[in-house]
Amino acid sequence: MPLPVLVIAGRPNVGKSTLFNRLVGRREAIVRPEPGVTRDRHYGRGEWEGRGFLAVDTGGIAPAAEDSFHPLIARQTATAIEEGDVVLFLVDGIEGLMPGDFQIAETVRVSRKPFLLVLNKADAGRAQDALWDFYRLGLGEPRPVSAEHGSGVAEMLQEALSLAPPEGPEEPSQEGEIRVAVVGRPNVGKSSFINRLLGEERILVSPLPGTTRDPIDSLCRRGEALYRFVDTAGIRRRGKIGSRKVEAVSMILAYRSIERAEAVLLILDATEGPRSMDAQIARHIVDSGRACAVLINKWDLVEKDAKTFDEAVRDVHQKLVHVDFAPIVSLSALTGQRCERVFEVIDRIVASHRRRVSTGPLNQAIAQWTNAHPAPSAPDGKRPKFFYATQPSVAPPHFVLFTSRTARIPAETYGRYIENRLREVYDLEGTPIRVSFRPRRGKSTAQGAGRKRRR
Repeated sequence: MPLPVLVIAGRPNVGKSTLFNRLVGRREAIVRPEPGVTRDRHYGRGEWEGRGFLAVDTGGIAPAAEDSFHPLIARQTATAIEEGDVVLFLVDGIEGLMPGDFQIAETVRVSRKPFLLVLNKADAGRAQDALWDFYRLGLGEPRPVSAEHGSGVAEMLQEALSLAPPEGPEEPSQEGEIRVAVVGRPNVGKSSFINRLLGEERILVSPLPGTTRDPIDSLCRRGEALYRFVDTAGIRRRGKIGSRKVEAVSMILAYRSIERAEAVLLILDATEGPRSMDAQIARHIVDSGRACAVLINKWDLVEKDAKTFDEAVRDVHQKLVHVDFAPIVSLSALTGQRCERVFEVIDRIVASHRRRVSTGPLNQAIAQWTNAHPAPSAPDGKRPKFFYATQPSVAPPHFVLFTSRTARIPAETYGRYIENRLREVYDLEGTPIRVSFRPRRGKSTAQGAGRKRRR
């Protein structure tokens, strides 16, 4: 079932980016005291009581006289609302009701999407006096929250998810079927690539962005393996309103396709290289725990020498750091160059994604690595002790190390060290790895149970 999409809308400087950061659990959106910092959208994956969701931070809509970017930002916000499931209309409890709030309220009302009117900065004294004014928007009772301090956010999020479409059963897969999402920016050649693999013009291809309007599943058999390719409906637009709307819809639908798949092929344009939108998609691939390979398409258009491919790989690793574990293939959907190699790559990364390591060899390896490179010592000079390790799950592989002084272990840096060793020894190319540090069973969990490095 696709992730529900929660769209945060509101005037500039009402706290949308602060709420976004609170929902996704990390500081991704820039937060500044001056209005208008967020002009495009930010996308991030969050989770509440085991249910994932996609949060969308939109640019603040100010009156046209105050912001020359007003038409573009208004269109972007309307697009995000159109493709979302629930709108979180954020208003400012300190400033009170402003004329711009009525304009956004009308946009929300016309969309006919489920919504919540959210009163931010509600912990300020004057917000209680302003609360009643917001009933004039005709959108019902405001939900008071403090995005900065977190009060009321959990209750608001729970209510918002209750308004989203209910989770349904997973789509049925044939036995042995591998689901592969093909994602990327507009016009990088996703449909041409799938047509090349299928050996037929099953998907309409055009140089104009906007050709692919809906997710298209195509089955392809190679030997005993059955692959279901999902061509991302990432280039849909309605009306002649500019390419920025194309990107808005592209990101949301690409994310939804990633959630449906086990493996993801992120396609780049060799003539342009990785862009910021590719980096956002790469981050979501890792957060979703999907296997990944990076395909550099249109390789036939690049002037090459002996160093060209190595330079392209270095550029991908520098700009798409979240998927630095992914194999990289240069190819041409137009000529067919190296396209058949993709099936072998898919098989390899899916095998890594499903790989389970025996407990005995795993513990021997962990003991060797932690002895060779111990975790940093605490201020009292004592180091954490590693008792044993286990792998509770696959797809992606998750390794749990039970330790003493768990809270003293730098989960990010030391987790990366363990992850690198796991990749080297157990051939885990192409899959994210989760590494967690937990107190030994039966011991107090007050030392930071469940510290996890998400990779």
